[in-house]
Amino acid sequence: MKDKTLSQQAYEAIKAKILAKQFEEESYTSENILVKELGMSRTPIREALYQLQNEGLVKIIPRKGVFIQRLSLKETRDYYDLRLAIENHTLKLLRGYLTENDFVFLQKIIDVQFELLERSNYHEWVKEDERFHRYFLSLLDNAVFLDLSTNIRQRAYFEPDPLYRSDYYLESTRQHQQLIEQLKAKQYAEAEETLNEHILRGKRNFV
Repeated sequence: MKDKTLSQQAYEAIKAKILAKQFEEESYTSENILVKELGMSRTPIREALYQLQNEGLVKIIPRKGVFIQRLSLKETRDYYDLRLAIENHTLKLLRGYLTENDFVFLQKIIDVQFELLERSNYHEWVKEDERFHRYFLSLLDNAVFLDLSTNIRQRAYFEPDPLYRSDYYLESTRQHQQLIEQLKAKQYAEAEETLNEHILRGKRNFV
């Protein structure tokens, strides 16, 4: 159990480094480097790397090291298309099932996002953005959808230019607000259009 816990800790630590771009894309690292950086033994590091390889984040190359994978432009677009399909399907299944409690919860997330933007706290804003989208998926109680959606967002996350980040996130938050207002009014076709535009904004920035 202890080894499994250490492996999970190593997995989360290495994955966080990759997603935070602390490694250059299409570069190499090694088990030895990670052992020193994380202060762990080789076994949990190796197990974590195999898990990350299964997710497509790294590629273990014998006698060369650990290659940090980079998504091609096409792969990134494909991930966005898959995310759009999952979230659209989720929205259709939830028609008429969202309760007032659901809307209260979602509104709280949006309010927090607006407050975070006022403080230019973009790191926490991104976490709230993920909470907002995951909430709809969680209502379906579909673990496969949740895991797949999380992996998609992590692999194909768009980081806007710092010069335009505030405006980009502000518009995204406004779209969140528009989406729940349309759902409350049972304007499902309009809500689907809002969701489509919301997700496709990210995809367009990779073009």
